[in-house]
Amino acid sequence: MNDRVQFITCSRVKDTYGITSGLFNSATFVTNFLITKGYEARLDPVVDANGIDRVVTKYDPDVVIIEALWVPPAKFQELLSLPRHRDRKWIVRIHSKAPFLANEGLATRWIHQYTQVTAGTIHIAPNTMELTSQLSTAFPDGSFIFLPNIYFPKRHDFTMQPKDPHVLNVGCFGAIRPMKNTYQQALAAIAFANQECKILRFHINGTRVEQKGESVLSNLRALFENSPHELVEHRWYHHDEFLDVASSMDVGMQVSFSESFNIVTADMVTAGVPVVASDDIEWMPRLLRVSPTKHKGMIFRLRLATAFPGLFKLLQKVRLGAYNVKAKIIWLAAMSH
Repeated sequence: MNDRVQFITCSRVKDTYGITSGLFNSATFVTNFLITKGYEARLDPVVDANGIDRVVTKYDPDVVIIEALWVPPAKFQELLSLPRHRDRKWIVRIHSKAPFLANEGLATRWIHQYTQVTAGTIHIAPNTMELTSQLSTAFPDGSFIFLPNIYFPKRHDFTMQPKDPHVLNVGCFGAIRPMKNTYQQALAAIAFANQECKILRFHINGTRVEQKGESVLSNLRALFENSPHELVEHRWYHHDEFLDVASSMDVGMQVSFSESFNIVTADMVTAGVPVVASDDIEWMPRLLRVSPTKHKGMIFRLRLATAFPGLFKLLQKVRLGAYNVKAKIIWLAAMSH
């Protein structure tokens, strides 16, 4: 093994929940996986782009992985102008599909500018083959590589919690954003609970609102104000805490307008909870996936998931395991070049 760090991942800490975000968890999973395969790797959160030079100089890695589009192209130009950084491989990971990416105001401009910064030095790595192909077509001068998510959490021991048969706990966790489709999912969950003659407790993360999601949260609160059902707003949790909360749900919902891997879904699967997911989460069982605009389709899949929970828990785990095997092979192949 090389006597220096081979990989370092820089993840931005932009707020009080930054280091517990899905982005940070994703970076942690990849780092832990690389370590198990004999690579030297570490994850280092930084406050801003100026911190990159400090940690990269300190550890002198062969490969630097930047999580998400947050480093200004001018900063990359500055970093690569320094002799000590010229021979490194730089990878910028993208965790969204095109519709989500379009909501990031500078995303496309920055991607184009990345392709112009020392050609071939910065490799842009979407987590879907679809976006990799789309960006390669749009920016033929760029270097794009497909690097899927790896789900590699620490072992977690769950405590079985008694559940009230008269209550339906639906977990629709994640940041509140318009593209997450939370309001539509809440409407489907209410309709299903009514049909089942149960009280719905619809669980969300109420403390993380992004991309002008304030209107979504306001409408969700109004939806439950004069209702027999309840909106339960959770804080943003560390990963171990979230797994415990997820395990207390009867069913999860992640039917957004556009997704890629979706760590919340994987967490629900790990917690032993059946999940109704969007069509875009392709690793999930087909019977539990549905279009985000199909109200009746969501209700039907909620009925399936809760009628045969044991079957779908098993199918989900098998599908997640198969996805992970392929993802690890792709990562190891990419890192060997």
